[in-house]
Amino acid sequence: MTDTPPLEESMNDTVIEPAEAGAEELSEEALLQKIVEYKNLAVRATADYRNLQRESDQRVQNIRQFATDQLLTELCPLVDYFDSALAAVPSDQTEQSWIQGVRHIQDYLMKILKDNNVERMQTIGQSFDPNLHEAVGEEESEQPDQTIVREVQAGFTLHSKVIRHAKVIISKVKSK
Repeated sequence: MTDTPPLEESMNDTVIEPAEAGAEELSEEALLQKIVEYKNLAVRATADYRNLQRESDQRVQNIRQFATDQLLTELCPLVDYFDSALAAVPSDQTEQSWIQGVRHIQDYLMKILKDNNVERMQTIGQSFDPNLHEAVGEEESEQPDQTIVREVQAGFTLHSKVIRHAKVIISKVKSK
């Protein structure tokens, strides 16, 4: 019995010559041309792969950003609910501990929004801007015409882009 199987013995004895394998002999110039061609293919394949990686990373980043933006937008009405709840507290009860607890929760919500680049618009006393505000009413006032006198619903920006317009009451000149 031998140490090597018969198949391996027969393979070790066989030497394939390029001419026997059907390969043509190429000139040195043709070989160099083939090398350049294969090198160019490898460079293109590498560039395509890097581009694919970059595009995939950008898509993942866009999906994450969209999901985050969507969540932050859905949190904005909570600010209104806290504002309404705290506005309804009678003035003689504002110092109760549970009211203070609600204020702390509201402050924490505002911190989360701010940490994620969501900013509450400052409206009262500002000039009305249809790109930022939605006028839901008018009120006679001493203020200049088209000045915001009350905020009905807060407006928010995310990365300086409006995600919710502020609903406001604007001034109109008093009738004489």
